[in-house]
Amino acid sequence: MRSTKTVKFVDTTTNNNDSRVVLNVGGQRFETQRATLKKLPATRLSKLTPQLSYYDPVLNEYFFDRHPGVFSQILNYYRTGKLHYPTNVCGPLFEDELSYWGIQREEVEPCCW
Repeated sequence: MRSTKTVKFVDTTTNNNDSRVVLNVGGQRFETQRATLKKLPATRLSKLTPQLSYYDPVLNEYFFDRHPGVFSQILNYYRTGKLHYPTNVCGPLFEDELSYWGIQREEVEPCCW
């Protein structure tokens, strides 16, 4: 039986930190609002600062040598609060990516099981 979701999705609608963030994942650039990344406070993306080694000040972006196809699903989770397995990636690869980004596999929607 699937466990109940335990991640608290934080409402950031009143957050004034709306600056855009560029994330280069495996060579593919993604843009989002910093407030979007703060919605899941216990994750890797919620803790981005320019002092991190994967921040490039020249390009003003964070680089992660990870799977960009999987990342699109992860970023969508931050945006919508719903996490789905991509249909074109094997389960263990997706679960490895979830672990890297600090997201629990129990957060995956029941339709994906």
